[in-house]
Amino acid sequence: MKKICMGLICTAALNFFSCTIFPPEPPKLVVLLVVDQMRPDLLTRFDDLYRGGFRWLIDHGVWFTDTHHEHSYTATGPGHTTIGFGQYPGNVGVIGNSFYDRALKKNVNCVEDPNAKLVGSNKGKARSSSRYDTKGLGDWLKINFPGSKVISVGGKDRAACLLGGKNPDQAIYYNGAGTFISSDYYVDQLPQWAIDFNQNLQTRSYGDSLWQRSLDENLYLKYAREDHFYGEEDNYLNDEYSPVFPIGTDPGEDPLPILMGTPWFEREILELAKNAVKGESLGSRDIPDLLAIGFSAMDWILHSYGPHSQEAMDACIKLDRYLGNFIDFLDAQVGLEHVLFALTADHGGLPLPEFLIKNGEEGGRINKKHMNEALTWVDEECEEKFGEKLYHRESGNFYLDIDRLKKANIELDQIYNIVEKYLSDVEGIDGVAIKDKIMASSEEDKITQRIKNMINKEHTPDIFPIVSPGYLYRGPFGTSHGTPYDYDTHVPLIFSRSQFSSKTDNSPRATVDIAPTIAKYLNVDIPEYCDGQAIDL
Repeated sequence: MKKICMGLICTAALNFFSCTIFPPEPPKLVVLLVVDQMRPDLLTRFDDLYRGGFRWLIDHGVWFTDTHHEHSYTATGPGHTTIGFGQYPGNVGVIGNSFYDRALKKNVNCVEDPNAKLVGSNKGKARSSSRYDTKGLGDWLKINFPGSKVISVGGKDRAACLLGGKNPDQAIYYNGAGTFISSDYYVDQLPQWAIDFNQNLQTRSYGDSLWQRSLDENLYLKYAREDHFYGEEDNYLNDEYSPVFPIGTDPGEDPLPILMGTPWFEREILELAKNAVKGESLGSRDIPDLLAIGFSAMDWILHSYGPHSQEAMDACIKLDRYLGNFIDFLDAQVGLEHVLFALTADHGGLPLPEFLIKNGEEGGRINKKHMNEALTWVDEECEEKFGEKLYHRESGNFYLDIDRLKKANIELDQIYNIVEKYLSDVEGIDGVAIKDKIMASSEEDKITQRIKNMINKEHTPDIFPIVSPGYLYRGPFGTSHGTPYDYDTHVPLIFSRSQFSSKTDNSPRATVDIAPTIAKYLNVDIPEYCDGQAIDL
């Protein structure tokens, strides 16, 4: 009896200590990985082929399989905003990669900063997050830990600027001309580690490189579709139609403008991130640092070839290898026991419409000629009935002059009815929405809610079209994103640490939950204006 009692006591003690005494120490470095346009199936379809970074993140990660961007216009700017700020894009004011500014009466880039100057090169555009008043994860971190460093690097300017929050220590992005740059909103000059990186960046050498498959060709036929598939777009050669391996540039052609459309670009982003880790001594102190990395090449590749292409598959295989090398580097430099990873995407994407149709699904390309004709008829009828200058139109988006309409006793519905009459006849247009009616709607379906989360009182157009499921504006080749449908909103979300075991969680989650989850894990205060909910890891 005594032995049994002692055994029970020992077992209880072991359980107690294993559950309560040895939780992972708070990380010294958070690495936020955002892969542009990476659908979740790009992880699941090639799961048994991954041997590098994706493999490690999955094997040591908590994977939330039902994670969505809960906003309607699924594009790079809004997506990175939800991740970096923990708020819906409409609440922040990032309603697109670019949008019409009513006050300025012109289109503006979402990270446009007319007061900023270029740093690091005389080529490119000076960008920042200065136009937004709110703060993001990086700012919350620095409020709680004033000595923390926040470094954001990316291919696209909007990725680097928006992931870093309002005031990161560095936000560095590619200028399309062979150099990674910043603006004086952040720093007066590039840090030495970025200067060194640029000096060693031999971008023009990629003109002599061919993008070849990483694995045996037969594997690509097994895991992806045939290489030559109508609907793919070729950006690399001047041939009329040749989107097949091997991929390269024509002799003498400048590779710099299209470098972001190759898997090699992701490798360079990670090399820049390595320089940041070493140059800033990230993860070397008892307070946490944040390194945000925006991978932009995947978006270009998927736009051109679609998610089921051999090119998409190979880009994933290569990124897996590059990430594996980066994780090994962090292990040697910081120690993986001190690192928390978060992997996600800024949006998903639609398969090539031709692929959907081949598989018996609904899909197509909106005929630009038909759309432009419909918009012309709208303009002509509105002008004939009500006079000129009642609205400003950007493509299919209508920004009404409300004061002029009121003075002329013209109801908004009168304009809406004309817009709806013509645009609803365009194949691929599911309907037309009125901003004010959406906001006043009591409907609780996910599409309505996603549109609501996208609306900004100042910048959202008063009347705008809704694209039908499976359709896109892009043509005649390639694919896109930007709708409120699940194929565009569904993204991976994996939180990984060396101390974690592989686990899946099928409960619904939103990308606005990412920032507060990281904040909670770091014991950082979450502001009341945050739209997301912290997840227990």
